[in-house]
Amino acid sequence: MIKNFKKDSCKISKKAILSCVVIASMVATNTSMAKATEINNDMTTVSSSNEETTNGKHNFIIDEPSKYYDNIKKVEEIAGFKFKVPDFVPAGNSLECFHMRKLSNNDNGIQIFFNNSNSKVSGIKFYALKKDPVNGLKEIEVSKMNSSKDPQVDVEEQTMKLGEINGTSLTMSITRPSEKLSNGLAVGEFKETNKYFIWENDGLYYCISYNLVTKSEDKDSKERLNLSEDTIEKISESIKYPEEVKNVDYSVPNRELSTEVGVMKIYDNEDLEKAKSLLGFNPKLPLKINDDISINDSVVGISGDSDIENNKINYELNSFYSNSNGSITFNASKSSKEYDDIEKNGYFNRENWKTKELMQVKAEKLNISNKEVLKYEEKGIEPEQGSDVSYLWKEDGVYYDVIFFKNTENSDEIIKDFVNSKCID
Repeated sequence: MIKNFKKDSCKISKKAILSCVVIASMVATNTSMAKATEINNDMTTVSSSNEETTNGKHNFIIDEPSKYYDNIKKVEEIAGFKFKVPDFVPAGNSLECFHMRKLSNNDNGIQIFFNNSNSKVSGIKFYALKKDPVNGLKEIEVSKMNSSKDPQVDVEEQTMKLGEINGTSLTMSITRPSEKLSNGLAVGEFKETNKYFIWENDGLYYCISYNLVTKSEDKDSKERLNLSEDTIEKISESIKYPEEVKNVDYSVPNRELSTEVGVMKIYDNEDLEKAKSLLGFNPKLPLKINDDISINDSVVGISGDSDIENNKINYELNSFYSNSNGSITFNASKSSKEYDDIEKNGYFNRENWKTKELMQVKAEKLNISNKEVLKYEEKGIEPEQGSDVSYLWKEDGVYYDVIFFKNTENSDEIIKDFVNSKCID
């Protein structure tokens, strides 16, 4: 099961503890908006459509503030403005992906990630912004801190001229405070200091990250990036519209397949059709259960039963929801060992991540709308973690699994809406 989306890169990565992801999802609850095209029984569901725009604006199914893409034409289409990109990057840097950050209802910021072949050195980041570049950069960088507490942000500006380009050097330090998460895990203080060169070109602001220093709690500072002024100038002078670029490849390379790395996220109907093709079935994907429960994001990943070495790949859909007193994941796949074991033995075994002992998890059987639904509870390993409640059922050859975190109230009632939700047309 895919567990999370790493905010400061383009990889969707698994975590050892799923509840970490749910907390991250809760932080963004009020910033992600699910849009519906069909309403049934007070529950928002998805209906496929070929209409990609309305009144000049792109139609999103799941309108996350941060969206990650591997297609520059798609980014141009959705961003709503045409932007330039570097035709020169330092040796060792190659494209990783494109990040689009929603800055307001009518404004998007573009961030391009480059990978560095030296794992000890960060790749450069390039930005294109229509409006106030300082506030735009601040919002983009603060968002990746993923903290329930407001980070401290310190900004310093000074003029900077490189060749014939008059610009600004911006130093931005962001400190994420230490905190104890609701699952009992402690997160230490983390400070990141970036330096950017900002300049204006043909009505847009462009930015290059040229120095990066990070410091984790109780550890020495580490310089992760340091570009010379000559290199910054070469990058700045090289920017062109994508169709004019000759020296930098803006096609994202194929990544190594892994159950730890997601394949794609679902934002719009085009993504939805691709997801259905990969999954091999039309999944349930309710966008809104009630006023308190709505979707935050949905990810297609490679399922754990895949045989990657022999190219036998199966896919699963993992969707994340938040509500007022807990969080929920909704997963769909073509197989479930837990379901099969419960049907056979009345229980399944789960390894205690702390002691490595096998724990026997028993389930009870419920009847919801004439469907057999298996319910089981897993208590947290640490006292602060509370209990998670899962519901598992099989429908039309697809296995569905809904997990309620943080002792969510009324889970027996809420699950009915998930079970009764409709598959995508």
